[in-house]
Amino acid sequence: MKKAVFFILSLFMLISFSACSANNSNNTNETTAEKTKTSIVFPKLEDTRGTEKKENTITTLNGNEVTYDMNTRRIVCIFGSQDVVAFGIKLLAFEGSTDKTGYEEFYGDAQELQDMSPFSAEEVLSYEPELILVNQKMAMSDINTLSKIAPTIPLFTESNDFSVRLNFIGKIFGLEEHAKKLVNYANSIKENMLEEMNNLNLVNKTLTIFTYMGSITIPPERGWFMNTILFEYLQIKRLDNVKEFMQDESTIAYEPISSEKLKDYEGDMVIYADFGSKTISTYVTENVGWKRLKAVKENRVGIIDITPYGQKGVILLEVQYTQILDALKVAGQIGD
Repeated sequence: MKKAVFFILSLFMLISFSACSANNSNNTNETTAEKTKTSIVFPKLEDTRGTEKKENTITTLNGNEVTYDMNTRRIVCIFGSQDVVAFGIKLLAFEGSTDKTGYEEFYGDAQELQDMSPFSAEEVLSYEPELILVNQKMAMSDINTLSKIAPTIPLFTESNDFSVRLNFIGKIFGLEEHAKKLVNYANSIKENMLEEMNNLNLVNKTLTIFTYMGSITIPPERGWFMNTILFEYLQIKRLDNVKEFMQDESTIAYEPISSEKLKDYEGDMVIYADFGSKTISTYVTENVGWKRLKAVKENRVGIIDITPYGQKGVILLEVQYTQILDALKVAGQIGD
């Protein structure tokens, strides 16, 4: 009987020890997994403004003095919403060029504006806004038109400095502490992702980004934030003719490149930028000149969806950096 009891107790202790070991092992694995993930977490912010009317006068970036209600919830954003909603601010309507898929929690019930280029004053008026936010380069005549509907403030949508962009929005709504958190996030994710990209050892390698707009071409430098990340932040090099093609504003953007000339624009690395997905159009893959590219033959063409790079909103940064990092990992696999 004693032997039986001893055996049962021993078995129970063995099972318990094994379970504890397994739990410790799982905890260790979870800790290791957490360490491998980026520790940079987007700050989820709430709109902490009051509900009472709070009149304020601000000098805009174009020198105008605008008086408005800092606490209004009736806001239409014609451009730059990806920065504004990061503050926890819910909008009535936002630019139709923004796809809110994946960002629904930021936008809530906000509606997409149907008319963008040009905007429709009647559509904006239909939302009965008390504040209108517009892009940095909007013409004064258009700002004057919108100002007849509601106070209109341009945002720093052209600036690559997130401190400038976000602190100005914080000032508009009295959410300066929110701005500090968002600026810290923007700086941290930039430093972290650039370090990962630099670890790919792409020094002195040239890069070409191709896309398809009725024919194979190269996206212009202006207006696409991936160019800022790649060629300004990372200092990745380009062939002289590629750089000239991207910066030449004397001709139409997306000028076609013939199959015969395509090889002349190929850098050491190639990234294909699709519109709306991360696939390469069959119009491209079946192109004779495309097939002759060394990167295509060696199956090292990185692919990105170009659409998130049309704007520089803080909520887009993770997707923007991650896409480029993944594309460079593929494109950078260059043999000796």
